[in-house]
Amino acid sequence: MPAEPMGRTQFTEGPTRMAAIAAGGSLGTLARYGVGRALGGSGRSFPWSTFTVNIAGSFVLGVIVTLVVERWPPTRYVRPFAVIGFCGGFTTFSTMVVEVAQRGQHGQIGLAAGYLAASLVAGVAAAVLGMAVARGSWARPGRPIPDPDDVGRLRAPGAPGDEEARR
Repeated sequence: MPAEPMGRTQFTEGPTRMAAIAAGGSLGTLARYGVGRALGGSGRSFPWSTFTVNIAGSFVLGVIVTLVVERWPPTRYVRPFAVIGFCGGFTTFSTMVVEVAQRGQHGQIGLAAGYLAASLVAGVAAAVLGMAVARGSWARPGRPIPDPDDVGRLRAPGAPGDEEARR
């Protein structure tokens, strides 16, 4: 079997899954643009639009990943559309980092540090809150935190092709 040439990536995603990601990403990007237009802001004040989309996106991500992994029947398209596509297009880590750097370059070290700290703390809190909301409780002992890379089973337990059920 010949080796893959260096630098060449082979996509294993089917065209329908890729279309779901693209559709979700398009909607997420448009939603982020809408929030940016609605909240506005200057280049030297607190960047409320980026902060808002990142915190809201963290909450939505916590809800959806928990529902996909723990509650809903297996599906091939919810996670690619909503998590990878919509949340990926809606949230923007890179813009947050650039905004932190810009505030620091303009001598607003306190604002830059506060924005960074608030984004991290509020983002984690929003994700945890989203997971709790999806579970229907604030905390249930013994409930695992969902793995965001786990798409759940794509076949019913015991169905033909369900290798995990045979182990």
